[in-house]
Amino acid sequence: MAKKHLFLTGFMGAGKSRIGRELSRKTGLPFFDTDKLIEEREKKSIKTIFDDDGEEFFRKLEKEIVQQMCRQPYPAIIALGGGALQNIENFRQATKSGIIIYIQSDPQFIFERIRHSNKRPLLNLPHADNYENLLMEKIRELLDKREHIYQKSDIVFNRDGMELELITDRLLELIQKQRTGA
Repeated sequence: MAKKHLFLTGFMGAGKSRIGRELSRKTGLPFFDTDKLIEEREKKSIKTIFDDDGEEFFRKLEKEIVQQMCRQPYPAIIALGGGALQNIENFRQATKSGIIIYIQSDPQFIFERIRHSNKRPLLNLPHADNYENLLMEKIRELLDKREHIYQKSDIVFNRDGMELELITDRLLELIQKQRTGA
């Protein structure tokens, strides 16, 4: 199976969807976001799926969607949920069918991007006086658990401090090098 897809992985709030949409615009490849596909299939938000059915059910759906995307016959850009590659089968299939790109971002930058969001169930914390400290602690904890998988990506790209245009231009250069073996 040829490595035809571009899989964007990384922590919540790293910008995978935004970067994926821009890469799609620049390359003409279709863009898919696995979280959005799950929401469309279930007709409810990821947060509601977690609340109603639990994380285990969500991970089962996520695995089905990731496997389906890996089997797509045409090249695509696919933004994965932050924990999707924790599933070893998802990781294997993504490795076989595409280039995995880790959109890396420092915990402080992630915190700034997501601190006012309430749609991320794994970061759903009570709004107490120490909310920001607890949120930062949770981001670091989850990132530490996932970092070893993220680092196995074909391309590790730290996007901090860059505008979207520069991020996607640099990524396209790195993808080209990856494909040509340069």
